[in-house]
Amino acid sequence: MEPDTLQHSEESPLVSDECRSEFTNAPRRGQVQKPSCRARTSPVSQCQRSHVDAPFEVSKSKLEDVERDQITPPDKSGDHLQEPSKVSVESGSSRRPYYLQNFLIILEAVLENKDDMMLFNEDDLSSVHGFKQLSVPGQMLYVRLFQRKLKWLQVSKLDYSEIGSDLRPVVQELVCGGFLQTESEIKDVQEVLDLLPAPELRSLAKTFHLGGPGNSTQKQQLVEGLLRLAKQRSLFALAPAQNGTGAVILKRAKQLAGSCVRLSRGPRAVFSRVLLLFSLTDTLEEEEMAAGGQGQLYTILLVNSGRLAFPAYTVQRSAQVFRDRDDLIRYEAAMRTLQEVITAMQAGSWEDALVLYSTAKATWQDLKQTCDWSCHEALPVFLRCFTVGWTYTRVLSRGVEILQRLRRYEDAVEELRSLLSQTVFCPDSRGRWWDRLALNLHQHLKQYEQAICAIRDGLMDPLVRTGHRLSLHQRAARMKESVSFKKYRLLLRNLPSLHVQDVTHVTIRGQLFPHEGGMGKSVFLRPATGDEGSEEGDNAMVICSVEELALAHYRKLGFDQGIHGEGSTFSTLFGLLMWDIIFMEGVYDVFRTPYQTCPLDFHTDSFYGNRQEAIEARAELLREASTETLQELLAEVWNSQEGRVCALVNWERFSSLQQAQSLVACLGGHFLSGVVIRMAKDYRHSRGGLPDLVVWSTSTNSYKLVEVKGPNDRLSQKQQLWLEELQKLGADVE
Repeated sequence: MEPDTLQHSEESPLVSDECRSEFTNAPRRGQVQKPSCRARTSPVSQCQRSHVDAPFEVSKSKLEDVERDQITPPDKSGDHLQEPSKVSVESGSSRRPYYLQNFLIILEAVLENKDDMMLFNEDDLSSVHGFKQLSVPGQMLYVRLFQRKLKWLQVSKLDYSEIGSDLRPVVQELVCGGFLQTESEIKDVQEVLDLLPAPELRSLAKTFHLGGPGNSTQKQQLVEGLLRLAKQRSLFALAPAQNGTGAVILKRAKQLAGSCVRLSRGPRAVFSRVLLLFSLTDTLEEEEMAAGGQGQLYTILLVNSGRLAFPAYTVQRSAQVFRDRDDLIRYEAAMRTLQEVITAMQAGSWEDALVLYSTAKATWQDLKQTCDWSCHEALPVFLRCFTVGWTYTRVLSRGVEILQRLRRYEDAVEELRSLLSQTVFCPDSRGRWWDRLALNLHQHLKQYEQAICAIRDGLMDPLVRTGHRLSLHQRAARMKESVSFKKYRLLLRNLPSLHVQDVTHVTIRGQLFPHEGGMGKSVFLRPATGDEGSEEGDNAMVICSVEELALAHYRKLGFDQGIHGEGSTFSTLFGLLMWDIIFMEGVYDVFRTPYQTCPLDFHTDSFYGNRQEAIEARAELLREASTETLQELLAEVWNSQEGRVCALVNWERFSSLQQAQSLVACLGGHFLSGVVIRMAKDYRHSRGGLPDLVVWSTSTNSYKLVEVKGPNDRLSQKQQLWLEELQKLGADVE
């Protein structure tokens, strides 16, 4: 298959001349620079939600400001995301709000791609064509309603002043086009009761002698009372399907509600799948599943208004993720199931979560028997995460936690063994699965021999990395030291060994500040410095965290610079020193949309494998580089890319380019080269565990890397491994 290649570069005609002139000027600190172009193709996402956490947040008030700026911009060829003659907004209406423009852009971007076009049948395309035939107000209202949760809405309460003061004709147009249902199709009593405000509910309830005196009865109580009454069989019902009371409640509630509408499920499902394809790189584990693409439309709005810029790279598509329409529909259903399971777990509804998990497991078992999944298994791992099998595997992995919460440890062990019997889906979770299997067998089921075998198999699994590997080893070490495991000494002796070198421990004493409840992170008091105590006199004290207490301690030792950044300090340096390699051309399918903050393979072994020569050459360059060269490398990327959203780089981590340069001067090329190689080879498992603090002296060019622990805290396995590795690279670690 010929790859679909689109250049994401400054020369693209997707940016207006006015915008391009702004783009060429380097942004000031804190500004967001405008991206050079938009490659219109369907995106793909990272496999885990944590991989693509959005690196930007904008408040609701700012969104409203942007909406006011963008609500009715004149139609110009360069004002929105398009290539000439490709994405068009009809010239018949010269003023369209951003959300409609961007919705049309998304439709065209997906449906012009031949692979994505195959995923829609004639009925689907008919819905899209019907939408395009609507009047502009009709399109605007549909998109507005599409962005809301799917539920019945009272027409009298629809208020979109930019569309019109009287929306009834627009509503009627959508009804006639098959895009809206009317109240005549409401059959569920609860749906119409949920529409009614409390006063009307009380009026309805009084008709049936429900509710207490006055306005004391809560809305939910009224709804529950009416629902109970509706379910009661009438003595005069002629057939089981007839319920006179329920029918009367439904009729009267609909009269009170007045004219109501809801999006028709058919067309809505089509547009939902279009948005899914367009924003596959975005997580669906939030309300986005039901929010009609607000996130996608908002991202395009921010980009087009110059408030958000993505890195420049080439979009190159080769692999086909979904083989047909049914495959896409199954994936969408699997993602919704995963979201339902997560929602139930977050609410603590473990029994409900168990039902959802069990149903999903049965569905996946049926699909495995009836479908050929070889094409999914052949995909690279960074695309395989967008398959039905991967998604259901995530559901089953969540199921382990559900079973453990319900103390069904034998079932949890069975599920873990099933998950570990395959290596196709979610291989990055194998360490967690082995660790949990060993724990359940050891502590909960007391099946010690099986627990030791699980530890052995986990330690021999090449996909078990860093912290989980050390955790398994430490469990075995505790067993060896226990008297009750004497009979298993031979088994334990044959386990692979793993030794971690300890680092220097320093004790810093501080005054604990007693806080309410005595729980949570420790809070300390320290003497005020500089302007902190100007109003309180020389004896002023300030409340601080344990990390801030440690920073104050090292300042006294002559380290005038210090950052509490944990892993973000090093990930930012990694991103700056490796920027061109991270976003390099020639690696297919890692960039499938112009709205990515890192390549799709970044959290997999493929990242290093696909760029090994370039990464090793850069590591060698860093190893031999002088201080001046290191600072120049940093400055070149900082000055050309500052403000662009990158998953690795926190532009606020350093107060200035000069502070970042002073740190790399202290760290040196040999140390930075070692950190870069480790992160590049396995960022997924090495992004956590880096020291809390980096402190350095600009006068002596000395530095320390410090992991801070408060009272009763202890090092995690990943922290132990990183501290050892950093010490081996020559760092002064405490």
